[in-house]
Amino acid sequence: MPALDAKMWTLKVALGQRPWSFIASIGMAISFICNGLTPVVVGRAVDEAIANSDLMKLGWWIAILAGLFVLAIAVNWIARYMMVRSQQLLSHDLRTMVTDRIQDPRGLAGRERTAGGLLSIASSDTQRVGDIVMMTVFPVAEIASVIYSAGMMFAINPWLGLAVLVGGPLLVVIALQVSKPLQKRSGARQQAVAQAAATATDVVQGLRILKGLGAIVTVRGRYAEVSSLAYHKTIYANAAEARLNGITEAVGAIFVAALGLAAGILALNGGMSVGDLITVVGLTQFLIVPMTMLGRNLASRWASAEASAKRIREVLGADFERSSELDEAKTQALIDALPSGLTVVRSAGDHRELVALLESLPRNRVIVAPHAADLFDGTVSYNVFPDKDIAAQAIDVASCTDIPGGGDKRVGEGGRLLSGGQRQRVALARAIAFDPEVLVLQDPTTAVDSVTEQNIAEQVAEFRAGKITLVFSNAPAWSAVANAHKEANELEQVLKA
Repeated sequence: MPALDAKMWTLKVALGQRPWSFIASIGMAISFICNGLTPVVVGRAVDEAIANSDLMKLGWWIAILAGLFVLAIAVNWIARYMMVRSQQLLSHDLRTMVTDRIQDPRGLAGRERTAGGLLSIASSDTQRVGDIVMMTVFPVAEIASVIYSAGMMFAINPWLGLAVLVGGPLLVVIALQVSKPLQKRSGARQQAVAQAAATATDVVQGLRILKGLGAIVTVRGRYAEVSSLAYHKTIYANAAEARLNGITEAVGAIFVAALGLAAGILALNGGMSVGDLITVVGLTQFLIVPMTMLGRNLASRWASAEASAKRIREVLGADFERSSELDEAKTQALIDALPSGLTVVRSAGDHRELVALLESLPRNRVIVAPHAADLFDGTVSYNVFPDKDIAAQAIDVASCTDIPGGGDKRVGEGGRLLSGGQRQRVALARAIAFDPEVLVLQDPTTAVDSVTEQNIAEQVAEFRAGKITLVFSNAPAWSAVANAHKEANELEQVLKA
């Protein structure tokens, strides 16, 4: 990937899938030219076979035409496969980069970003930028088609060839001029649509809380407002896109009609044969697609990709909310300062600074398990650890064995098929399974009953015996098995010292 501050970042990203995108470009150009050769072959067949009633030559030209079709189909399939493959690989790379940045424990500084907004960037925006690979494939084929058609027409009549060479770039210039409103409106449309998607995601994520607060009507009004804005921005942008399509189609049709008319006049005056006339008319029909699509794609698709690329770069280039991971010597000093065994950290207030300090330690040595962890659709074991034996041991330590179905129980997306206490225990089992040098648990058993909580505390203390385990909890069950007790501010002062 190019540097985030690189000029023409979107273009460099689109070209990053070479040589596969280059292969797609060459294959698509060959496919287009094969289609453009069809009227040439038909014209030659008319002049050399049909006009002279030569069945042998007619069969020969039909065989050549069939060969062109086979070649066009084969290279088109290969080109499209390479193009789609390159698009998906680029989208995957961008999604991975964005999600890694979002999940970085050091956080995202700057303006507040909602979960829904970040989801929109990691999904739709990365896909839109990935699709821009098409702009490195089709324009090459379209330019090749225009040059080829100009050459063929030049061989028939130089003025026709010159008209194609002038008309092709002229259509692109017209499309770019007409697309200026679309380029402005496209960014506003994507911003509004992303905001609507973000709001919907955030509402669904906090639906239970909103119902409890009785705020459904208020939230519905808020969503209706952003959805209405997205609707109007989309209509506004689509109107500009329709205008672009209509003008390019009309100008392209007028241009090729003029070429056909000029060829007809030349044929009537004996300036070309019937076969040449058929060739020119066929080429003008062939030219409509590449000449109109070239300017249209450059104008509309590029504008959308640029808007998405800007949003992606804002996330990837955002400053860290917290300092970077500490160096090895300082990390070791901080770990050495932590009390061994299971320590209960009591706190009557906010302890975010202490947790942030612990999160700044390398994740291969320290795991800070959040109070509410996300679960993914799959089994309990799948959410705990890849190795089934290790997962089974952790499930036992976290008292997940009483979940109906055990490790094979399907949890659903977000753990929706589990109760609150079951989700909390699966999340705890996940942290236990990784068995880090330092394990930090934040209120790990608030959703379970007192008996289960006592069992979990005893089992975790036994499993983690001799290892550093910090439990942020005021629950008596954890205090009963703790090797030491610390106040959050006291531990924070020790670590900062």
